[in-house]
Amino acid sequence: MDKKLDRIDICILKLLQENNSRPHKQIAGILKLSTTTICDRLKKLKAEGYIVTSVAVLNRRKLKQEVLAFIHLKLSHCSDEIIDTFKEEVSRIKEVCECCTITGEYNIKLKIVTTDNTSFSGIQRNIANIKNVQALESYVVLDTIMTDTGFHF
Repeated sequence: MDKKLDRIDICILKLLQENNSRPHKQIAGILKLSTTTICDRLKKLKAEGYIVTSVAVLNRRKLKQEVLAFIHLKLSHCSDEIIDTFKEEVSRIKEVCECCTITGEYNIKLKIVTTDNTSFSGIQRNIANIKNVQALESYVVLDTIMTDTGFHF
């Protein structure tokens, strides 16, 4: 059973979400704790699954990934077999960076990042041709107002 997070654990998680490259010594200084305490706490947070991985948030436009889009799609049925087959097929499309089952009119929401509209059009066709995809609706992002990089405690 996971232990309940205390104030120190929450402060450590907040600081990591702000800047994951912050040295442990700096976190210790901010929280007025020893570096050893911070290292031990981080090991426990990782072991207990609170910290899944550490990644850099990249600027997609600098990487010439100009199109950010969402596709909502409806599968013919939501059986485990159909969803598993869909997952297998969609995981082969490298431009799909997120896939979620959702409630509402559509069953699946995909997040797509790609170079241009021509590329996006081809990806959309590929997804529409996956077996058991009944309908889809696409939304191309015009401007990102805010990007979420973490949880609020």
